[in-house]
This record gives sequence, C-alpha cells and structure tokens, in this order.
Amino acid sequence: MADGARPASPPAKRARVADELTATGTEDDELLDAEYWTRRADAQISGPVRRDLYLETINRSLLDFDFEKVCSVSLSNVNIYACLVCGRYFQGRGKRTPAYFHAINDEHRVFMNMNTAQVYVLPDNYAVDDASLGDIQYQLRLTYPERQMAALDAGDVPRSRDLSGATYLPGFVGINNIGQCNAMNAVLLVLLHVPPLRNYFLRGGVPASQRRATESRGEALPDAFGHSTELVRRFSAFSRRLWNPRAFRSHVSPHELLQEVANASQGRYRHTEPVDPVDFLSWLLNHLHFDLAGGSASRKRRTVITECFQGALRLESQKVIVRTGLEDENIDKLDHDGRLGSGQQDEHGRAQFNIHRAIKVDEVPFLFLTVDLPPLPVFQDVVAENIIPQVPISHVLAKYDGVTIQEALGTIRRYHIMRLPPYLVVHYKRFTKNQFVEERNTTIVNFPTVGLDLRDYVEAPAAADGPSICATYNLLANITHEATAGTVRDNSVWRAQVHTRGGEHERWFQAQDLLLEEVNKQMLFLGESYVQIWERVGAADEMERADALPLPRVRRET
Repeated sequence: MADGARPASPPAKRARVADELTATGTEDDELLDAEYWTRRADAQISGPVRRDLYLETINRSLLDFDFEKVCSVSLSNVNIYACLVCGRYFQGRGKRTPAYFHAINDEHRVFMNMNTAQVYVLPDNYAVDDASLGDIQYQLRLTYPERQMAALDAGDVPRSRDLSGATYLPGFVGINNIGQCNAMNAVLLVLLHVPPLRNYFLRGGVPASQRRATESRGEALPDAFGHSTELVRRFSAFSRRLWNPRAFRSHVSPHELLQEVANASQGRYRHTEPVDPVDFLSWLLNHLHFDLAGGSASRKRRTVITECFQGALRLESQKVIVRTGLEDENIDKLDHDGRLGSGQQDEHGRAQFNIHRAIKVDEVPFLFLTVDLPPLPVFQDVVAENIIPQVPISHVLAKYDGVTIQEALGTIRRYHIMRLPPYLVVHYKRFTKNQFVEERNTTIVNFPTVGLDLRDYVEAPAAADGPSICATYNLLANITHEATAGTVRDNSVWRAQVHTRGGEHERWFQAQDLLLEEVNKQMLFLGESYVQIWERVGAADEMERADALPLPRVRRET
C-alpha cells in the first residue's frame, strides 16, 4: 500500500458501520443531512486513523449518478468508473485506459467502480477502503431497510438536508427537465407516490417478510431485479433516488431512465420531444407489466401493476343497423340516421338498445378509465364569454353507471364497472382530433379530495359472491394541463400534484419540473385536470399487510 494510505478497517466493524449508516437516524437527529455519514463513521471507528491524502480532493458537489453510466471518451458502458474529483465517467482503470490517462493528465486520482462501488486510486491502482466514502457509495446503491420503509408515509416525516444546506422532503423534490420531458416528469412523480408500487420498487421486488427475515440474519438486502429488464432496473433506481433521504442535492434527474425509455419504445418517447401524459402512462404501465411478468407471452400473470391498477368492466355493445330503403317497397322510408327504423332510438332521438336483437356482452380489463367532458358551447353571449364551464365529477363518471348509452363509430355501447382496483386512474379526455383540426376542452371538473363514493358505478355482487368491497376513494395525485389561451397545446405545461400522508398533517405540493411549491387542496379543482389517481380507503394498508405482490419473472423474449 502506498504511503499515506489508511489501513483497512476490520470487515466485521465495517459491516456494523454500514448497517448504522443505512438506518433512519437517531431520535435527536433534527435533519437527515448529507454530512451524517462522516459523523457516524468517525464516531464508530476508533483508533489511530490515517486518511489517504487523495481523498481530500473528492468534490461531492460535482457527483451526479442520475446520468447514464457511459464513458465520456469511448462512449462505452462497459467497466465504467466515476472520477470522484470532477464527476465524469471513464472506462477501465488499467494502463492505456481512459480513466488511467485522465488520472495522469488531470491529476484526478480517486475513482469508483460503477458496478461494485469499490474505490481506487489511479494511476497507482490500489483499492481504498475508508468509512468516509460511505455516503458516496450509498448514493450508488441506495437501500431502504424495513424500518425506514415504515416511516415513509408517517405524518411527521423528518426533513432532509442536501450538501448545499437546502432542506427537502424525500419524495417531494423537483425533477430536472432535460429537454421536453415535462409531461414524463409529471407521470413519473405521480406513479411513485402510489405506496404499493413505490414500496415494491424500493424493496427490489422482494416481499417485506422476506426482507425482514434477511435483516434479522444480518445479511445484505436482496434485489430481485438483477435478472429483469433494463427498464425495470432503471425505474427502480429512479424511485430510490426520488425518495433518497440523504441526497447530495434536493432534486433528481430522469436522464438514465428516459434513455432506456427511448430505447425500449424504439424512439417513440424521447426526452427531446413533448409527449402526451396519457400515452406515456399507458405505455409505461403496460411495458413494466410485460417485463415483470416475463414477457408479452406471460401478460396474464399478476404483477404489481395489475394488483394496483387493473379493474374490470362489463361492455354491452350493438351495431347500429343501417337501413338503405331497399328493404321496403316505399323508398321514402329511407332512414339516414340508421337508428329510428331499427328500433335503436327512443322518442327523444337518443340512442338505445334494440332488445329484440343480439347484444354483445364482454368483460374488459382496464388500467385506467377515460371519461368524456361535455362539449363547450359553440356560441356565448358577452357576459359568458369569459366564464369557464364547470361540471361535477359525478356527471362525467355517469358513463360507467350501466345505464348511460354511448354511441360512436356506428356502435351503441353501455359500460358498467364490475371490479374497482385499489388505485383508480381516471383520464379526462380534453383533446379531440378529426381530419381537419385538434380541439381542447377547458371545462373544469369539480371533485372532492376525499370521500368520492363510486358505489353507483359498480355492479353490486350477488350475495353468493360475498360482501361488496369499499368503493370510497380519496384523491392521491393529479396531473393538470395549461396552455396559451385560445390554443390547443401552445406552450403546454404539465404539473403534478401530490400530497404527504398522515391525516391531519397532510400537505399538498405542486411540481413543475424543478419548481416545487405548496398548494391549497381546496383549490386543486381549478386546474385543467387531465389524469388523476384515486386511492381506495385503506388500500395501502391492506396491500402492505397482505405482502403478496408477485416476484418479478425473468423475461424470456429477446
């Protein structure tokens, strides 16, 4: 070992210190600041300490592990090391490698392997084992012990402090907009505030009971995503960074995840191009489900996605019978509408089923419900021209009451929800497009934040099927849209609204990329709500107690 290098600590003591470092902190810790690591390490390891002189050159403020681990010289992602002095990535550590030359040319000596988190000094090429590096190594391998998981949704979650001294709440941080990913940022934030989904990815896909047993034996926490797809692994890594209580900076970047999104979607969703949140949400949920189930061939298997969001509805449909007039001797009976003469229209001109003809009945699974907004008035008087129409949420949800008739594309339909999911995703259809123009509906939807009763939209089970489950929902998250007045998507801005948990201590926050501000929950309905996630009362506790979310499967497809 070179002169000045610190001798390695005993393995047992290092393991004990590592366990201390992953704890949530003592009761008298007012702030979970980033310097916690150094304080705890210095307090735990006794005896004479000789620190490696090169460790003093580390600049934590330049370290950012949110970006894709690619060599800045060779553009390779194999055997990557991070320079802990300037934060750049380089390949290899042997002679004639980019990292080796960087150490000589720039005199930056400390590098960390991005797979093993082992730290080396180059060009001497010796390993460094120092407790003061624990905070950096933790940022690469974020772990969440069960006692820390249990505190995520507590009403009195302690604040954290980053390197700059700014305080923040884990999970309520800004997300960097690295191009045109405003809509994708909003989707990622609201998804990772769904407790069972968040916990599943924070735990690495391993049930809580198994993790507790592993912790009791003093073993390393398992991660079931090692053999899953790159999208699953990066989504899990992003969720851990979003909820990191000891982050170096109070915001995160989705760059590494969105790079894989662009790759998995074959360029359909790029961070350099704006996307529609519903399109991206639908793709992401389905793709995560396929990957966790083991591929599209296994798509019917249960995953955390289906357990959280999948419901079922009954769809009754009947084709509109078009009369040409040739069926009758008198051609004056020609029915251009196609409904009156076929018994598919009532006396008020509204579509109805002809009960004497076949009605097709299907049970259709869904991950989210799309509701239609009433059309905007074509003409407005002088007084009403600046008034934005409003509609109660019960009016738009009537589409699924099993009574209301819908007609589109020559088909009459009626919907009735058969099974509600623990987390109901609702999409308000604000954009309509025909072959000539796209239009935007700015109607405001009035909704409560708690106590939304959906019993009127759910088919009551028969007595033999058991008692009906709770149909009362609270608002969990909301995505709103804003654009230049009089336009459809000019200067579109998507905002995510999420809240802390803990009853009386509940606080709502609104995030637009890096901008995060607290908002009054009584004013949430004033925005153009586009996507909402509703949580069934008690759903989080029920799923946590059940501890039965399926493990991810290895994807067999190439």
